[in-house]
Amino acid sequence: MRTVWQDPRARRMLGAILMSSLGFGLNVLALGQLLFELTGSTGAFVTVLASQGIGAICVLPFCGPVVDALRSTRVYVTAALCKAACVLAIAGFAAAPVGDPVPFIMAAAVLLAVFDNVERAALFKFTAHHIDRGLVVRFNAVTGMAFQVGVVIGMALLGVVLAFGTPARALLVSVAASALCAGVARGVRPERTENTRPLSPALLRAALTGMLGDWRRMFGRYRGEAVVFAMVVTCAADFLFANSMSTLVVPLVDRFYEGRSWYVSALEATFGVGMVTASFFTSRTAKQKLLPFWLAVQAAIALLLSAGGNPVVHFAAFLLGGFANLNSLVWLLASLQQHAGEGDKAKMASLRLLAIGLGSVLLMPAVGRAAKVSLGTGYAGVAAIMLAFALCGVWVAARFRPRVPVG
Repeated sequence: MRTVWQDPRARRMLGAILMSSLGFGLNVLALGQLLFELTGSTGAFVTVLASQGIGAICVLPFCGPVVDALRSTRVYVTAALCKAACVLAIAGFAAAPVGDPVPFIMAAAVLLAVFDNVERAALFKFTAHHIDRGLVVRFNAVTGMAFQVGVVIGMALLGVVLAFGTPARALLVSVAASALCAGVARGVRPERTENTRPLSPALLRAALTGMLGDWRRMFGRYRGEAVVFAMVVTCAADFLFANSMSTLVVPLVDRFYEGRSWYVSALEATFGVGMVTASFFTSRTAKQKLLPFWLAVQAAIALLLSAGGNPVVHFAAFLLGGFANLNSLVWLLASLQQHAGEGDKAKMASLRLLAIGLGSVLLMPAVGRAAKVSLGTGYAGVAAIMLAFALCGVWVAARFRPRVPVG
């Protein structure tokens, strides 16, 4: 059996993911710092994250049927180019002489989330159709590693750019990275034929008009497997934890490190290093029975950070948090990819991303409100939420019966 690195399609997609994640690493921190400079609080960034969740909720019901009808790599390339356009708009609004650029930046950030979710749905479908089933867990782990390496590189680039310019200028590097991502992914050729039709207005109309029927049939196929929907809901946990760490790291650095911005990059990079490290062990650690354990570890880390601590504790917590985060994320992703039927791959991806969007809309504002009370209260709120997800993970670990063995 070939390894992930021996598959040219997998290698090329990993290159595209690396470029996409480099832009993501720049976007998250540059946008957070840009809004912090413009408003003086984390509230605007929390609002952006919640608004992006609303954008995801709006697009994902349509996204799944449309992506299922089209070639996954074509959708991926189009979404990457649209993301580049959104980031360019954010940089333009920040530099333009307008009264208050924040509402315009937020609107562009919502569109960025829309295309990011379309891109993820396309990658989900690509993996399910073109990666050998025996390699799916490993490919998802390496995907996670490529993503985190790109994020770390993006954060490092941000530090370099900020030494000579502004967060708005750093976003231009992200634009270039997204464009390069599209160019790399464009060269991927499918290994197995996807059930698609030529793109046309009639195809899009048919996909959209048949959307309700597609979803109804899919829910009917899984009505006897409530645990699958519990898995979909649990997918929100890992992203909520990662977003909360990114949101609260700015006030953490402001309180303990005198606001020195390079500590923000260093702590976020440490989280990424934890995820990269975990990617080498997923064959043993990304297991169904360990899902509640990894979710509980993330809850414990948030609780530890709520008590304050010192640099050793902070960096150790971010490292272990990244390690635990990847393990639960990879198992849930691979299991849903393999469990979904052939015509349901992109719809299952949309359902997963819809849960993540709803989690952002419903729970990130709660984290923001808790953080307004105090930094410790903010982390304690994250701990409570992750503990609830860990309890859901206990049920998933006990009841899920995969149709196709994962790993």
